[in-house]
Amino acid sequence: MADMQRIQELWHSADFDYRAGSPHLKHWALHERLVSTTKVALADVIRRNLPRTVLEIGAGHGGFTEPILASGFLMTATEMSRSSLAELETRFGLNPGFRGVFDPDGSLNPLGTERFAVVFYASVLHHIPDYMSAIRSAIAEHLLQGGALVSIQDPLWYPALRWKDSFASNAAYFAWRLGQGNYVRGARTRVRRALGVLSEDEPADMTEYHVVRNGVNQTEILDFLQGVFESVQIIPYWSTQSALFQRAGELLGFRSTFAIVAVGLRTGPNTARAGTEL
Repeated sequence: MADMQRIQELWHSADFDYRAGSPHLKHWALHERLVSTTKVALADVIRRNLPRTVLEIGAGHGGFTEPILASGFLMTATEMSRSSLAELETRFGLNPGFRGVFDPDGSLNPLGTERFAVVFYASVLHHIPDYMSAIRSAIAEHLLQGGALVSIQDPLWYPALRWKDSFASNAAYFAWRLGQGNYVRGARTRVRRALGVLSEDEPADMTEYHVVRNGVNQTEILDFLQGVFESVQIIPYWSTQSALFQRAGELLGFRSTFAIVAVGLRTGPNTARAGTEL
């Protein structure tokens, strides 16, 4: 885990551009749809008269921190990268509703026993080797009864993709990648992934787990969340880096990515089991 923190800081350095390769940040229409999706959970929290508190895990540079704060919620944002945390403090440090927390091993231990009305992930689960344990731990240790969990911008489970979705996603990515330069590094990364030989010293190998483990299994996440929340909705959608391919994919109805919204954390045997399975 100490190595993972080092890798995160190497990849997410002070000059890292979060928007360049992040469709949910660079495409305004997609960003707004995902903000609206997130607000479904925020509205449910208000309806239940829960504290207006959100835990954002792995907040990056705060692309979704801002609209959540603007909705009148108090935001606690964790980060493994000190450079990213410094950027968050620069952007939101003067807002009394914001608090940044350095979490070097991703355990959430710096939060102690604090609980929040919403646990929020934005393009985070696919970076976590054991995302199911991470979700269970966050719910069991840091989510209030009746609270909500929101996760956006994770790649759909590759084996479950329609062939046309898989083809379109790969074609759109490679077309975009050709314009990004760094071809030698890109070629070496592709060869390592094809051979299944990953380097612990390469941020590209250690931060993009979904490429070598077939995406994120949305069905497994859905099955678990349905056991502990009153209502769970999965939202598949199209997401790619190029603005041209983004518009074309949306018009053609392609799907490559998903968001999930779970509201109304229950108490009882299933919820207790969520904590004991860690």
